[in-house]
Amino acid sequence: MAKELRGIVRWDSPQSGEFNMDADNRMLAELQSHSPVVLRMYRWSSPTLSLGHFQDEEEIPAEERWSTAPRVRRKTGGGAILHDLEWTYSLVIPSRPELGLKGHSEAIYRSTHLAIVNGLREMGWDAKLSEQCTCSAAGTRKVSQAEPFLCFMRRSPVDVLIGQDKILGSAQRRSAAGLLQHGSFLLSASALTPSLHGLFDQTRNSSDASGLESEDAGKGADADWVRASVPSDANSIVDFAWRFWGEWLAERLRAGIDQVIACKWDDARFPD
Repeated sequence: MAKELRGIVRWDSPQSGEFNMDADNRMLAELQSHSPVVLRMYRWSSPTLSLGHFQDEEEIPAEERWSTAPRVRRKTGGGAILHDLEWTYSLVIPSRPELGLKGHSEAIYRSTHLAIVNGLREMGWDAKLSEQCTCSAAGTRKVSQAEPFLCFMRRSPVDVLIGQDKILGSAQRRSAAGLLQHGSFLLSASALTPSLHGLFDQTRNSSDASGLESEDAGKGADADWVRASVPSDANSIVDFAWRFWGEWLAERLRAGIDQVIACKWDDARFPD
C-alpha cells in the first residue's frame, strides 16, 4: 500500500510573539510519522524580537528602539530577528526514514529558497542566493561573539538577497518526530531596524520576464500588482498587498517543497 503524506497550508491572523512561537513548537511536538506536511503562514501583532535558540539575553545590544519590544525565543538557532513588516512561515515535515525524511536538509533550504529567487526574478528583482557564510563553525552550540546579533546582518549560503540586502532567511530544528523549518520574508524596513531593507525598499529592473514594462524603476506603474504591492510608504501597506505577498510566498514555498518531494518522496506532495 502506498504511504501518503498529505500537505496542508494553515493561515493565522497576526498574533503575539508568544502565540506564534507556541504554535510553531506545538506543530513540531505533535508531529507523528503519519502527520501531514504543514506550512503555516503568519504575521505579528506588534514588533517583536525573537532570539535564536542559543543566544543569551546578555547579547542583546543596548538599543533604545528595541527596549519596549516583546521578546521571545525560537526553537531554531541563528541570530535574533526583529519581526515587523514581514511574512513569517513555519514548515513541519514528519520523520519518514523509509522515504529519507530525516536530519538537517540542505535540499529543502535550497529548493524553497530557489523557488522564491526564481519567482522574484520573473517579476524584475535581481534576486539571488548569498552563497556566503558568516556562520559559527559547524557543531558549535555557542553563538560566536564575532557574528552580528541580528539574523538579517548575517549570511548563510542559502539566504535570499537582492543586491546586498538579505530579504529571506530560514532555519531548521530536528526532533525525533521530524523537521521544523521556519523563516522570515522581509517586506519593508522596520522603524526599529531601519538599516535592514526589505523587498519594497529595492529597485526593480525596468522590465521583467513577463514583459511588463515600468515607467520608473522600482515603481512598475503599468501593472496592477506592482501598484498594489509596492507602496511608497511602508506604513501604508494595504491589506491587498499583505494578502498578495502572503499567497505568493506560500505558493513559492509549496513549489519548492514539491520539487524536493518529486525527486525523493513521490507520495509526499502537496495536493493541488
